[in-house]
Amino acid sequence: MKTPLAVLLSLVSALATAGPIPFEVYIKLHKGMSEAELVSQTGAPDYSSNGPTVKTKDANTVVETSTRTLSWLANDAVPYTTTVTLSNGVVVDISRDKKL
Repeated sequence: MKTPLAVLLSLVSALATAGPIPFEVYIKLHKGMSEAELVSQTGAPDYSSNGPTVKTKDANTVVETSTRTLSWLANDAVPYTTTVTLSNGVVVDISRDKKL
């Protein structure tokens, strides 16, 4: 019983992995999008990393800025890796590199 369950879980996890972003979707991405809007159009990323959180003091307030990077990796069908940088949940940079 444990073996079929393990096989089923591995199949489900394989289906849950993200693929590269097709060009038709990539051209719709823009700076200023929210993270929720980005992921709803592209699907879950293959890789995400949390960058530094910077706190700055301005008069009587403390402003906290967090950075996050999301990546969709290339495959044989779409040979482009797309990397999106977010600052406080908003897209600030989009890059697309061809896989060599």
